[in-house]
Amino acid sequence: MNLRPNPQTFSSIYRESVAQIMDLLPSDLSAIAKHNVGWRTGNFDPRGYLVDSEKRYQKALQVIGATGARRVLDVGGFLAAFPLTLARLGYSVAIAEKFDYYNHALDRIAEYVSANGVEVIDADFTEPPTAVTAAAGGFDVVTCMAVAEHLAHTPRFLLENINAALSSRGSLVFEVPNLAFWPRRAAFFLKGSSVHSPISDVYHSAVPFTGHHREYTLADARYVADQAGFEVVAEQTFNYSLKTNELSTLLKYAPAFLIKGCAEVLLLHCRKRA
Repeated sequence: MNLRPNPQTFSSIYRESVAQIMDLLPSDLSAIAKHNVGWRTGNFDPRGYLVDSEKRYQKALQVIGATGARRVLDVGGFLAAFPLTLARLGYSVAIAEKFDYYNHALDRIAEYVSANGVEVIDADFTEPPTAVTAAAGGFDVVTCMAVAEHLAHTPRFLLENINAALSSRGSLVFEVPNLAFWPRRAAFFLKGSSVHSPISDVYHSAVPFTGHHREYTLADARYVADQAGFEVVAEQTFNYSLKTNELSTLLKYAPAFLIKGCAEVLLLHCRKRA
């Protein structure tokens, strides 16, 4: 199996995986949305999210391929379309996720990916390091994508657990939304709109709220990676939800496309320090 797949191969397998995951997702998302009402049915579009996220996962796959990795762990993979795709591309893949946290609404997804070559590790990587032992030292690459911003506390435990899961000189793909994303920055200055999660989502969600607590700047992402024992090999910023085929969007949000620090997503390729 080719572990440096071309984009077309990845897209074909990923889109098939998304279709299968959607068939397993309950039509009523209330159980998933208990701690974040922004995910409730009619407000959150899981299919649209996964379709748009293809670009994010393509970026991560480029990093994985460049490292020559064979064993990959996806931390906090949620809907699991990406690790499922990696397994079908020939990688040895595991996902670390607490699926029962979603009131068993995602149990069918966990069972399906497990039956299709993805090892499911029932572990919360945001807990103190002594709580996570199943993944110690066994992975060439760990992907942690759109996870850290959901923490209401320090990301130290998350990153220390990831460090422990990696083999010597293993790599981390660390992706977070950019706090300085231009449309939000402009809305804040021009309209006084908050850059944080809508207060209605926070107010009506059960404790603990699992939406975005703290998004990151490039400097933030570099800092936490360094503190957790990683060196940054490369970094990139990009947009994935803005519709680039619309001229009006390109003109209205030009800084998001032209200025590195104003793009939607930050992605760092980090290597575990010796």
